[in-house]
Amino acid sequence: MQFNTFVSSVGDLERCVNAANLHEVLLEPTLLTRQGKLSEEEVHTLAAAAKERGLRPVLVWDVLMPERVMSSICDRLKHWDINRFGAIRACDPGAAYWLKTYFPQIPLQLIVETGNHNLESLRGWCDIFSGSLERLVLSIELPEEKLVEYCQTLPVACELLGVGQILLFYSPRSLLAKNLPTTDEDEELYLETTAAFEDAKDRHFPILETTNGTFMFLDKDQFILDKLEKLQAAGLHTVRLDLRHFGQDNDVAVNIDQICHQALEDPVSLRTNWPRQTRAPFFKANRTTALFPRMKPKLFDYRNDTCLAEVLAGEGGKYVVFYTLRPFHASQIKSMIMPTGEEIVLKEIPFRNLNGEHLDTFEAEQMLITDWIKKAVPGSLLLGKHSFNSDCGEDA
Repeated sequence: MQFNTFVSSVGDLERCVNAANLHEVLLEPTLLTRQGKLSEEEVHTLAAAAKERGLRPVLVWDVLMPERVMSSICDRLKHWDINRFGAIRACDPGAAYWLKTYFPQIPLQLIVETGNHNLESLRGWCDIFSGSLERLVLSIELPEEKLVEYCQTLPVACELLGVGQILLFYSPRSLLAKNLPTTDEDEELYLETTAAFEDAKDRHFPILETTNGTFMFLDKDQFILDKLEKLQAAGLHTVRLDLRHFGQDNDVAVNIDQICHQALEDPVSLRTNWPRQTRAPFFKANRTTALFPRMKPKLFDYRNDTCLAEVLAGEGGKYVVFYTLRPFHASQIKSMIMPTGEEIVLKEIPFRNLNGEHLDTFEAEQMLITDWIKKAVPGSLLLGKHSFNSDCGEDA
């Protein structure tokens, strides 16, 4: 298992040379990345300097692009010295396919941190990019059990964020700069601030805006460097150490040599002394679905064999329109339940069909009209006293 990290200066490279188990560095040009600050010349210079020091330079291309922007970027990349890079990592499948087509000799690292959490989809990417694909950059939202399975099952190497910021929100739009005084157009946009919520004023969430969008991060860092034993045994290839938010001046890999040493020798102490609070919110179990039952509509559980009809429309003080869901008799009506969960007991209700004829027995998929029922709103359900079969009799 090896480490990698982002770099943006020769000083970063020098520290990486002295870092244990770190053989790969990530280079972020402004043109291709969401958070990058490097120019084309700086990227090429750092790539050459990394090779001279025995490090493998990897070009990062993680922006998502509409066709027009991608076409422009691809035209520019054809003039880059792509062979200076040991590999290129991409997030956009279109960018990855373009790289496979025009630079098949360059190993591809595919970033699948968003929307690619099941094994079949990951296998699909391995098939599509076979021949070029050397690594998948997996999501931190996968629990340890799944990560172990994927490392053992997938036909390519896997990478995972070991320490770094947890992205909560990203928009390609500018959400900060438009609210600030006009800045120098020649200056690269890179704004950093924090945001707090009215009900949690003591929690300050980091916000970053670049030319490629606006980011909001959790106020605690992802940290699993003390939990890597099973993943290492399963064959996890690379652990990414993202220190960009601790950057100083032009350096973004501050203390990387010390951190790598501590990660190998005493990761528990490293976590205890980490500059920010740490979490591993998905590592043991992804509980993001735990709230789903509470998010279901209140009427969801009432759509069963006791549900007779649904309110489609109505006009206050005049009428209510029902759509029947099954055959039933007027004597079998018990109550009506509102979308709010409030239930109203109903007594005798005169039903009419669209021709104005009064009815007591109803068929499925029939439109019925009644006099106005107080509080009735579209979506309300008419409930029966028992569950019923198709001939209006009670179930056994």
